[in-house]
Amino acid sequence: MFYGVTRYSLFSPGSQSWKTSGGGVFQSPAEYRDYLFSKERLQLRAELFLTRSVPALATMAENHDYKHFILYSELLPAEHQERLFAAAGQYPFLIPVEWNEVVRGSGIEEVRPLIEQDLAAKIGAGEGVQPVVWFRLDDDDVLAANYLTRLESYRTLAHVGMAVSFGLGLTAYKARRELVSLREYYHPKSAQGMAFIAAFNPRQRLLSITTPGPHHGVDQVMPVILDSREHMFFQIRHGDQDSTLNASPYRRIAGSLARLEKLPSIRTADVGAPKWPSLMEDLTRGEADFHELTAPGAEPLLFTEDTELTFPLDARIEAGLVEFELEFESAKDLAGGFATITFELRGAKPEDLGNLGLKNGRFGPGRQVWSRQARGVVKYSMLLPDGVSISGITLRGKNKQPADVFIRLRAPRVVEMAAVS
Repeated sequence: MFYGVTRYSLFSPGSQSWKTSGGGVFQSPAEYRDYLFSKERLQLRAELFLTRSVPALATMAENHDYKHFILYSELLPAEHQERLFAAAGQYPFLIPVEWNEVVRGSGIEEVRPLIEQDLAAKIGAGEGVQPVVWFRLDDDDVLAANYLTRLESYRTLAHVGMAVSFGLGLTAYKARRELVSLREYYHPKSAQGMAFIAAFNPRQRLLSITTPGPHHGVDQVMPVILDSREHMFFQIRHGDQDSTLNASPYRRIAGSLARLEKLPSIRTADVGAPKWPSLMEDLTRGEADFHELTAPGAEPLLFTEDTELTFPLDARIEAGLVEFELEFESAKDLAGGFATITFELRGAKPEDLGNLGLKNGRFGPGRQVWSRQARGVVKYSMLLPDGVSISGITLRGKNKQPADVFIRLRAPRVVEMAAVS
C-alpha cells in the first residue's frame, strides 16, 4: 500500500512559501501568485509533470496498490485544472484534491483523512496493524519505473517510523526540446524519492505519521535507511526553479549548468531505458544531433601532447548552449589534467570569462580536461552571454599524463534554449 503527494503549483494563503521561494524575491503574496500561475511556468510544469512524471507513476500503478494525491488551488487557471482532471480520467490512481488553506509542509497531513478512508475500505478491523508507505514528489521530478518495487522490501512493521532515502539518481538540464548535460547525482537525503513508512491501525481507522520536517535534516527526526545502489530519481533542472528566482534568466541557467559540471558525466545508453520510459526520447534527442568523429569499434585515436584538434563552427554562434563531448579510455588511471579545451570567443569581457568558468591561458580562454580514472565521459556546456559569439573550439593534449586512446569524439553542437537574456 503506497501513497504519493504532489503540491501542483499550489498557492497556500497564509503560508511562508511565497516568502521563501526565490530567496525572498516576491514582495507580496499577490506577486507570488502571479508568478505561480504565469502562463510560461504552468506550461512547463504541466509538460514535466503530466507528460514525464505521471507516465512513470502509471507504470508503478500497474503492479502495486498505489494512489497519488495532487493538491491544487481553486485559483489554478481553468485550462490547467481541465488538464489535471483529464490526466486523472486517464490514470485512475491520480486523485486531484482542491486545497485552499495553509499547507503544513509536504501535504501528507492534508490528505491523511483520504488515505485513512481508502485503507479502511481495504483492511478489516481484525487484520491487525499494516505498514503503509507514503512519499512526496515535486511536479518537476521523475521517479524510476521500479521505484515502488524497491520500496516494497522496506514496507514492513519492523521499519515503521523510518524514512527511506534513495541517494543515487540522475539529473540533466531541460533545453527547449531536449535534456542535455546528463549527469549522475549522488545526493543522500534528497527530497527526490524520499519515502516514509507509517502504520495503519484498522481498529482505530488511524494512520500514524511522523512529520519529517526538511528533508536534509530528516535523520534528526527519525532513523533513515540509505539505499544508493542504483539510479532511482531524476531531477530535471530548468531556469524556472523556485530556488533560483532571485537571479536573471541568464545567471539562473548558467548557474545550473555550472553546478551540473561538478557531477560525473554519463551517457544515455548507460542509464537503463526501461527505468525511464518517459524521458528516453528527451535524452536521446539531446545526443542525436552530435556528429561522431570516432566511434566504438573504429580505429582508436591516439591522443598525446602533440595532438591538436580544432573544430570550426559553421557560422559565428551568438546565442544558445554550446556543447562539447568526448569519451576516453587510457591504459592506466590518469593523474589529473590531461588536455585543455580552448574557445574562440568574440566580445567576451573579463567578467564573462569568470561566469563561463574559463581562464585565459597560453592559447586563449579555456578549461582543463581532468580525470583520475582510466575511462569516462567528459561533457562541457557553455551558455553564451549577450554580445558574445564563438567561432571554434580546440582540443589539445598535455604532457603531464595524456590519455592514450579516445574511443569516441564528437564535434561541438549548439542547443536551442529558451530566452536567457
